Amino acid sequence: MSATAEGWLARFLQPRFAQLGSKPATIVGRADTPAADAVCDMHLTLDGQRIVAIRFAVYGPPVAVACADWLCETATGRTIDAARGLSIQDMEQALALTPEQRYGALLALDALANALSQFDLRV
Repeated sequence: MSATAEGWLARFLQPRFAQLGSKPATIVGRADTPAADAVCDMHLTLDGQRIVAIRFAVYGPPVAVACADWLCETATGRTIDAARGLSIQDMEQALALTPEQRYGALLALDALANALSQFDLRV
């Protein structure tokens, strides 16, 4: 097994940022992919313009879990503007995603974007 595959498998099998239970969050964003039958929720806790905690809940394939976990790790501690700057290319490179796995990255990024759009409505 390659080093990338081992990291991918570890991220899927032991995600560090999975939402367990119903912990309160400042905002929650949801995205889905009907064709892949996947749903992703991003639970963000904010302090002003900074993401101080972010957790995910995913119903879907392993690639969606791995992408959501990576996104949570990467977005934690960033400002809202910096989190908006995260791209699918960042995730594809970090996780060595194939074109067929790209939808997992889009799912996670869409859930984050939906959460951040709710923040815009509050200010």
